[in-house]
Amino acid sequence: MTRFDWMQDLLEWFDYYLLDKGEKPGLWVEIQTNQGQWRLEDRYPPEGMTTLALDLGGGLMNVAGTTTILPNGATGPVYETEPLEEDIWIAGLPRLHIDVTTATVGGQIYALLEDCNENGSCIHIGHAIMDLRYHEGGTEEQTWLPLIETINAKMEFFSLDAQISAGHTIKLSLASTGEDYLPASTSSVVTIQEGAGSNLLLDLIDPSEKILFDPPKCTHTACTDWTNQTI
Repeated sequence: MTRFDWMQDLLEWFDYYLLDKGEKPGLWVEIQTNQGQWRLEDRYPPEGMTTLALDLGGGLMNVAGTTTILPNGATGPVYETEPLEEDIWIAGLPRLHIDVTTATVGGQIYALLEDCNENGSCIHIGHAIMDLRYHEGGTEEQTWLPLIETINAKMEFFSLDAQISAGHTIKLSLASTGEDYLPASTSSVVTIQEGAGSNLLLDLIDPSEKILFDPPKCTHTACTDWTNQTI
């Protein structure tokens, strides 16, 4: 969403750091959620968050598919929570630490995180993808015994900031690849092991402890006509 005051913020930065003029701009982070709410943070991801841990097969129930991910990009398990009892606000970098076995030394997991309302309509709030040869993280390729040895894939989602309402559910869909991604060159059948070793970790903030704000809005007819136009 376009900020009406963006040019003013840039002007203050350029004046201070390039022309040595004016007051030093505030060194904070301004974040907008998927619902359009703005707030201030000293850093991002924020500090002092609580972590919600949902285990696969427990807090995240298997609602579709088996526990097998096939290399075709369309077959894999789907997990979903019970309806939330209260609003939650997810911030930062969710993690999916998941125990798996593979048919070969390879495989890939794409994880899609969605917010679903009471009518079953869902919106994408985040995703992660991992080449299992690098399941420990970093750049060093790992090896293991296919079919026999269990590995724990330590996946991290792209940064997100999402408000989810009470009564909604959180859905996690797993596949070998997803939208905008190519199949892995080392595709393999991947089997998910549900239980305590497989968890979705969501960091939550308390909005009552945050500085929320609404940025200035343009009220000129040129702005309102543009924002209210329909296609």
